[in-house]
Amino acid sequence: MEQIGFVSQQDQAAVEQMKQIWRECFQAEEEYLEIYFSTRYRPNETLVYRENGVVLGMLTLFPCIYRAFWNGKLREYNARYLFAVATLPSAQGKQISTKLLAYADKVLQEEGVDLALLAPATSQLYHFYEKRGYRKWFKGRVLSFRNNQKFNDSKVLLKPLSAEEYIQCRNPLLPKDTVLWTNEHLHFADTESRLYHGGLYKLVQDGKCLGLCNLYRYTKDEVIIKELLVEPGIEENRVIEALRGIFHDSVLTVRLPATEQSKQEDTSFFGMIRFYREKEEYPQDTQQAYLSFVLD
Repeated sequence: MEQIGFVSQQDQAAVEQMKQIWRECFQAEEEYLEIYFSTRYRPNETLVYRENGVVLGMLTLFPCIYRAFWNGKLREYNARYLFAVATLPSAQGKQISTKLLAYADKVLQEEGVDLALLAPATSQLYHFYEKRGYRKWFKGRVLSFRNNQKFNDSKVLLKPLSAEEYIQCRNPLLPKDTVLWTNEHLHFADTESRLYHGGLYKLVQDGKCLGLCNLYRYTKDEVIIKELLVEPGIEENRVIEALRGIFHDSVLTVRLPATEQSKQEDTSFFGMIRFYREKEEYPQDTQQAYLSFVLD
């Protein structure tokens, strides 16, 4: 017998079964599972698919706001971000994710939510979600460097920030067309990045802030800047070159928002959107919508 619904508050058995799905589908480490399920997991935001009482699939609905242009003005849309959509490998082939997505659609429409967002884990999944009502929407840029500068001649320093400090500095630097996360999500992102030897930082030179970044260092030889926001009037290349100097001993990947100056060939899709309002209520597709580092 199959059943789909939100997890009850005291259902620890479901939590353990979901952890196993995380291990098998996402290769999740135990430290990550401990952090997620102790700080960010919410039963009333987590849908599960069960057969005979056993959890075989899951889908999480995180609240967020999508700030976008509509009729020439900025407007905030009530949104949900779909996270950790997964089916136990031994149960694949039963269209469990499709059933979970259909159930989520029904719930969100009943709640009056404007739209849903997600970031496919692989490029192959874009087609899967397109068949289920999603469209490519959020874009960004990814730069990778393997031969970095040996010295940080610019004397740019990385100053660690608390989540509260990062939030305060970050909001003015965000693109206008962007997803806005709750402080709760940003606190979780801070905790997650610290688990992977990174954190939230301000880039400072001679006491002046050049920008902000969220950094993950999965291994000694691999650094990912999941978000880089540069202060107005500061050249982006200047900041990137400084980061190359700081991490000269690692492969460096930098994620950046798309901008009006971005060449089409330099941008790629980072995420998708599904609308629940009438077409007249759809936001403008600027080709620059920003889906930031949180929970990707």
